[in-house]
Amino acid sequence: MKRKIPHLAIWPMWLALPLTAFFYLNAWDQLPVRMAVHFDANWQANGWTTREGALQLGLSIMAFLLVLLTIAAYAICLIGKPASTIWIVLATFYFSMGLLCYVNHGIVEYNLHSPPQRSTVRS
Repeated sequence: MKRKIPHLAIWPMWLALPLTAFFYLNAWDQLPVRMAVHFDANWQANGWTTREGALQLGLSIMAFLLVLLTIAAYAICLIGKPASTIWIVLATFYFSMGLLCYVNHGIVEYNLHSPPQRSTVRS
């Protein structure tokens, strides 16, 4: 029974994917057509994409990391030495997914509440 608890603890981190989709879709009508998705060291937007592109990028990165982290967590569960290792690894994975979820939420909030910006095209 103790062996199944870490396995079951892996799957709730997948809730970050629908939560991120909710952030975007809940504000979809208010988001600008051209969204800032990349920022420089001074927090000035320097990369833009469409709403659809921002949603796809956010969900794609999250799904890719979720697959990698799930495989890694199961591999560590199979090794099973020491038993506390899986909990430390899961805590790190949950922190990583929480941070990524927070970043996606921040991108949505930035685009909802910032004044319109123009991108500069360099030749």
